[in-house]
Amino acid sequence: MTSTATIKFSKSEVEILLNTLEFILSTNLPVDEEFLRPYYSLKKDLQGIRKQLVEGEQARNGQISEDEFYGQECEVCE
Repeated sequence: MTSTATIKFSKSEVEILLNTLEFILSTNLPVDEEFLRPYYSLKKDLQGIRKQLVEGEQARNGQISEDEFYGQECEVCE
């Protein structure tokens, strides 16, 4: 059984993860290809997430609501 989790990443964080995976996968490491399989899968998933983020930005044309910016709950400033 596979479980999933919701994780919040910014577009720049997704880019950093993709760059790191690309570096790891392009390095000539003495490991079995089977060991790298999850890394390729993660890279593919992150590329899909990046595509969704870009499409979302284009669809909304860079506009964001106050609720989306500040979140559902207000945090008290100290």
